[in-house]
Amino acid sequence: MKGSVKWQVTEIFKEIKEIGNSKYAAKNLARQNGAHGSAGIAKETGIYGYRTNDTYRDDVVKFGDWAKENLKLKDLTKTDAPAVIAYLESRIADDNAHGTFQGDKAALNKFEVALNKYSQSHNLGKTYDFKLNETFKDSHKSLRHADVRAYNKATVDKLLNIENKAVNLAVRCALNAGLRKSEILKLGLKPDSITNNNINVYGGKGGKDRTISEIADKSLITDIKIFLKENNIEKFGDAVTGSKINYEIRKVLGDTGSIHALRHNYAINCIKEFEMKGFSHVEAVHLTSLQLGHNRNEIIEGVYSK
Repeated sequence: MKGSVKWQVTEIFKEIKEIGNSKYAAKNLARQNGAHGSAGIAKETGIYGYRTNDTYRDDVVKFGDWAKENLKLKDLTKTDAPAVIAYLESRIADDNAHGTFQGDKAALNKFEVALNKYSQSHNLGKTYDFKLNETFKDSHKSLRHADVRAYNKATVDKLLNIENKAVNLAVRCALNAGLRKSEILKLGLKPDSITNNNINVYGGKGGKDRTISEIADKSLITDIKIFLKENNIEKFGDAVTGSKINYEIRKVLGDTGSIHALRHNYAINCIKEFEMKGFSHVEAVHLTSLQLGHNRNEIIEGVYSK
């Protein structure tokens, strides 16, 4: 399938666009045909409102843009479960709210329904099953409780001993520069993203740019440059995926591990460093929020510095 991401999503969603028809009647029919529970009924029904259609379309376009950039996926009819799961894992790692994540998941579940309909009507011979409800059954626990506490020193030491060079360097980027996983993967994409003393983040969460000057590991910038040059790659994400990073971390820590928690370690250490330089606690928290790409002190105080 060719065309822009938005055009492809719009075309695929036409398969289940039922605006003007009765959603109530469709749900009853789905139940009569054996569908059980909200997830089962959703797989048998379409989209019945303009606002819902626009919301789902826009959420799936975000996935399509991400998949095109990170997975080189240009034809959305070739979407598979690993791609969708990797995207949702990146949304968790980027510290999105629980409601936002649930909306993303609902849109992609509906996208699965639309893809199956599209496959049938266009004789593609494909069946799509993303298994999102099973994979992210306990995602609410992760979003509300996991990654909101810094790792202790013993745990950090274990992560710093990960043998995979790319993953090890990613761990150091989160720990010593407070980078999000998505930001680590983009490192090097722009010529001045890595200078002699700073790391410049372009298009971070919320599309915000920022400069990270408070970097605890003084050798980090040099090591990033060497890694990119030795591997002859344009950006860090050409050497490792976000899923691989968290996979290696979970091998060390168990199923609940994530690179995102290291941003919390960075926040705690960063506040201390600014206070040692003579800033008040309030000033140190504010400066740390800027380093992390937030603009509200309460986020740092209430979440990251715990």
